[in-house]
Amino acid sequence: MELRRAAVSLQKAAEEKLGIKPKIRTGKRGDMTVLVDGKSVFGYKAEGKMPATADLLHRIQTARS
Repeated sequence: MELRRAAVSLQKAAEEKLGIKPKIRTGKRGDMTVLVDGKSVFGYKAEGKMPATADLLHRIQTARS
């Protein structure tokens, strides 16, 4: 449930600050992937921890550049 809240928060922040709505997939416990234009910019299982929102926003912005 915590990852789902993080996903909603991240989507809101990306829309407000960048005007971008990333696709966020949550699945089984401990599974969350953030996609921008079909490219993965973050995978919780691969990284093992949630980075700061500012870091994720930077990744999203970089993926769009």
